[in-house]
Amino acid sequence: MKKIALILLLLCSQILISSAQSKYEKGMSEALQLWGKQKPMKAIALFERIAANEKENWLPNYYIGLISATQVLSRKEKEHAPALLKQAQESLDKANKISRNNSELFCLQGLINTAWVTLDPMNNGQRLSAVIIEDYRKAIELDENNPRPLYLLAEYQINSAKYFGNDTESFYEMIKASLKKFDNFKAPSAFYPNWGKERANLLLKAQNAD
Repeated sequence: MKKIALILLLLCSQILISSAQSKYEKGMSEALQLWGKQKPMKAIALFERIAANEKENWLPNYYIGLISATQVLSRKEKEHAPALLKQAQESLDKANKISRNNSELFCLQGLINTAWVTLDPMNNGQRLSAVIIEDYRKAIELDENNPRPLYLLAEYQINSAKYFGNDTESFYEMIKASLKKFDNFKAPSAFYPNWGKERANLLLKAQNAD
């Protein structure tokens, strides 16, 4: 989980920047570039301004939540972690009001809850593990072609299995299945979530290195 934020940052390289952008497109591109330059708080501030103007668009609030959660998952913001996760949840709640039954938003809910687990594995793990697994399973159910929930579910279960000393082989098979989905996945828009393949590949390489 410590590396997940670095992998997510690679999504910025996948954003296509048009020469004739709208104000929204320019703002989204700039915010993603700020995140890619490791200026997450500035990126969040810009996404907040975009969200205020794009009241029917779930993506700005999605990225606020994603950046906030991954800052915690990367262990970069221990002191401010609870506040960041509160911000992440509030932004996700706003996105859910705009786009209901959205596979990507269930993925984000799983990440936010996973971040809470990393802060207190013993207590939060017992409280949230079943919820996290259900979030990812719901995301898969809503969009079976989405590779992210399958790989995120596998990674969470790999980490849980290792924590308890259990076998992980079946979960790596899920990673392999997610990679096939990544190969076929096509984001419907320039700013649509399109991350995770690099992380999934790294997980497989880590398995082979063990």
